Amino acid sequence: MGRWGKDSNFDQGVIDSFGQEWAQFEYFEGDSEEALDRQFGAYCAPISLLHFNENYSIAADFGAGSGRWTSRLIPYFKLIYALEPSDGANSVLQDKFKGNSKVIVMKQTIGENSIPDESLDLGISLGVLHHIPNTSLALKDISRKIKGGGYFLCYLYYNLEDKPLFYRNLFKFADVLRRRISQMSHSHKKIVTIWIAAFVYLPLSRFSRLASGLGVDVKNFPLHQYARMPFKMLANDSLDRFGTVLEQRFSRKEITEMLREANFDIETLVFSQLEPYWTFSVKKYVTGN
Repeated sequence: MGRWGKDSNFDQGVIDSFGQEWAQFEYFEGDSEEALDRQFGAYCAPISLLHFNENYSIAADFGAGSGRWTSRLIPYFKLIYALEPSDGANSVLQDKFKGNSKVIVMKQTIGENSIPDESLDLGISLGVLHHIPNTSLALKDISRKIKGGGYFLCYLYYNLEDKPLFYRNLFKFADVLRRRISQMSHSHKKIVTIWIAAFVYLPLSRFSRLASGLGVDVKNFPLHQYARMPFKMLANDSLDRFGTVLEQRFSRKEITEMLREANFDIETLVFSQLEPYWTFSVKKYVTGN
C-alpha cells in the first residue's frame, strides 16, 4: 500500500478505518441529497465551479471516500480522478461510478499516484489532510499535480482560534473521548459513535436550529453547524470525528504558510466566511511568476 503523503508514517489501520467508515456511509444517489448539496455548497463558497469547462477541464478528488463530492463535480469537468487508498471505500467508488467515463477511480495515495504532474485545473481535498501526519508535505504532493493557474479547494480542521474558553474546554474533553474511542474495534466504535450522534449531536444541533429560528446568534453553540443535517450525516460525522486516531488542527496563519511553501499564490488565497472552518481556495503559481 502506498502512503497518503511521501515519507509520512500514515498507519495502514487509519486507512482501513476510513475504508470501513465509507463502506458504511456510502451515500448512493438520492440518499440525503439535499443536505449533501448544502454542505458541498458551503465547501465551495470560496470558489465558483463556473470557472471550469466541462469540455476540457480536469479535476481530482484527493481522498474521495464514498464519492459524495466527486459526484458533484461531474457537471463541471471533462474528467475527474477519484483518489482513494482504502479497500472499503474504493469498492464503493467502483460501484458508484461504474460505467461513468468521466470518473477514473484510483486505489492510490496522495504521495504516490499516477495523475500526471501539472495536469489538473482543480484539485479538491475536503476533510482529509488533517488526518495525515505530514499535512504540509501532502499539500506539496497535491500542488505538483495542479497546473500553473489551476485551483485547489480544501477543508482542514481549524484550531478554534476564535472560540471562547468554554468552547475550547469542551473540545478538549471531546478530544480525550476521541483518543479512547478511536482505539476500539470498528464494531465498538460504530456503536459508541451512533450513541453520541443520537444523544449528543442530535439534541444539541436541533436546539441550535430552534434557537436560530428565534433569532438567537448560535455561532458559539456546540454542534450548531449540524442544525439542518439528517441523522445519517450526524452519525457519519460522529464516527469520523471520534473514530480516527489522528487529528490535526490548524490556524489561518499556519495554513497560509504551508500553502506558500507548496508553491501556491497566497495573493489568491480565499478563506470561507461560512462554516466549516477552515475551507479555502487558492491558485497555483504560474511558472515564471
